[in-house]
Amino acid sequence: MVDTLRLSALAACRAALRPLVRMLLKHGVMHKEFVELSKEIYVDVARREYGIRGRPTNVSRVVLLTGIGRKAVTAIRDRLEKEAPAEAQAQAEAKQNRIARVLSGWHQDPDYVDTQGKPRVLSPTGAAPSFEDLVRRYGGDVPGVTIQRELKRTGAIRVGDDGAVEVLRRNYRLDTAEPEALTRAGSVLADIGHTVTHNLYRDEKEPSRFEARASNANIPADALPAYRKFVYRESQAFLENVDAWLSRHEVTDTDAKQTAVQRIGLGMYWIQSDTGSESS
Repeated sequence: MVDTLRLSALAACRAALRPLVRMLLKHGVMHKEFVELSKEIYVDVARREYGIRGRPTNVSRVVLLTGIGRKAVTAIRDRLEKEAPAEAQAQAEAKQNRIARVLSGWHQDPDYVDTQGKPRVLSPTGAAPSFEDLVRRYGGDVPGVTIQRELKRTGAIRVGDDGAVEVLRRNYRLDTAEPEALTRAGSVLADIGHTVTHNLYRDEKEPSRFEARASNANIPADALPAYRKFVYRESQAFLENVDAWLSRHEVTDTDAKQTAVQRIGLGMYWIQSDTGSESS
């Protein structure tokens, strides 16, 4: 039974790694670099998640768990303690989240929508409704000029000659060639992975996290355009409802320092086999 589970775990890893390796090859990451990275992750996870009473696992136990030599484990541990790659990624993700929150507030805050519920065109500065005030409410510690520049660069807003700011879409989408897009991709894959593994290994008393999918292997290719319209329409509407619920239950930055908070949300993703082509 143990061997069967081990082989199944390896098969799951093989399936999960395929899109990751595709991304790495796309950006010139060689196999040796990936091997070194995998060693670092093995050591980091073993140290953080297999300790006793919340303390990091000692070197001997990490060696036993991972099969990596003591010298390499010690070197990786020392490097991890000096560096803070997770912190840098967290900061990048926080910036993206702040920008997304500005767009969300622009579409939901009563001060920023008209009588038909559509987002207003904003003056650049001044009292609400203004872009300056919108960023102050939802942008946190990200400077307003940074948010405006990023939204303009990604085509989410248009700035008129008079400085008036018009929102063009609700979603914050990144160019796939941008470093931030790769950071976001890693975050999305991590979210999915954490949910799946939580459900696999949760304690009996712990609730599961919602994870489901709907797919069919016998859909004609010429149905894809209609499916695309259906999915984008229905998914966007549902995510906006989720976003509105989260906004209603959100605490301020000041309250968050005094209250236990955590990141929650819902992600949705498109499923399609690699074979075949999609007609437009």
